[in-house]
Amino acid sequence: LPVPIAVFFLLYKERMVPCFNGSSHPLLSADELALETRPGDKDELSTAGQRPHTAAGHEDLLSCCQSKNFRGVSFTYFAVHITGALVLFMTDGIVGEYSGFVYSYAVEEPLAVVHKVAGYLPSLFWGFITLGRLISIPVSYRMKPATMVFINVVGVLITFLLLLIFSSSVVFLFVGTASLGLFLSSTFPSMLAYTEDILQYKGCATTVLVTGAGIGEMVLQLLVGSIIHDRGSYSFLVCGMIFGCLAFTFYALLVFFHRMYPKPSPELDEASPEKAAVPEDTGQYQR
Repeated sequence: LPVPIAVFFLLYKERMVPCFNGSSHPLLSADELALETRPGDKDELSTAGQRPHTAAGHEDLLSCCQSKNFRGVSFTYFAVHITGALVLFMTDGIVGEYSGFVYSYAVEEPLAVVHKVAGYLPSLFWGFITLGRLISIPVSYRMKPATMVFINVVGVLITFLLLLIFSSSVVFLFVGTASLGLFLSSTFPSMLAYTEDILQYKGCATTVLVTGAGIGEMVLQLLVGSIIHDRGSYSFLVCGMIFGCLAFTFYALLVFFHRMYPKPSPELDEASPEKAAVPEDTGQYQR
């Protein structure tokens, strides 16, 4: 509840709620993050705060869906979006399905872990995800996002392979659960940073990646639950191995398309559908 309440409050303050836009004052006198200001327009920016506030900064929320923004864009632009979203589809899907069914897998044969002990597995998994995200903060200063994603995807693949090999070991199930949590923890932010380095985007790529991750977390849980019900608990690890292989394959395609993606030139930066306009020597922020 706090999240939708806070979002509603921000919409209300920015006068984006149709029924409540009469008396509230906007958070900013002018949307400095959205306006392209030239050196000669500083006076206009100061007077803009005196005019009635409009939602001009928010008019382009759905502009990434307009076909005119994609004229002259190479196919690699779309390929980077799609492959990046598919990597997150698989990795976030693994997070959802593993945390949701590792308990059910542990209490079934051949492991037959005591229910109380098996209950620690999801907590261990999420605990190491939290630990991994803390560790990834200082690591990200010394390592490129592409390298971090590669290590995460390969780590997930190797962990599932070892879980399959030592499928009868309760001890390694706990070790593998902790390892998966570490490798999956920083995949999402690292992928966002990696695609940002490629596309120099404002927001459209974020929408595609977050949507892909959310759909994967929902769909793969449903898929794995149905397979476990029909094929037995061992299929839980088999599904994880398959998803890990697919994640690695999509990452390899992403790197391939990254190498094909044309580097933006100064003349083409303004025409790029994902390149934000940067004011020259005005001290304003880039959206």
